[in-house]
Amino acid sequence: MAKKWALTATSRTGQKVNVVTGSSTDTVTVYSKRDLDRRVAAAKTDPRDLDVTVKEIK
Repeated sequence: MAKKWALTATSRTGQKVNVVTGSSTDTVTVYSKRDLDRRVAAAKTDPRDLDVTVKEIK
């Protein structure tokens, strides 16, 4: 069975993360380790100062 993860990003400064709702928090399901690593790396340099949590979905 393929692994998948829930990645949640929250702006520490209150900026919009979810472009649809305008919320400062958003969660996405990620289906590959490569995509997960890419998203986590991008969050580290995101100007919205993101706090990221990753949980494996079983």
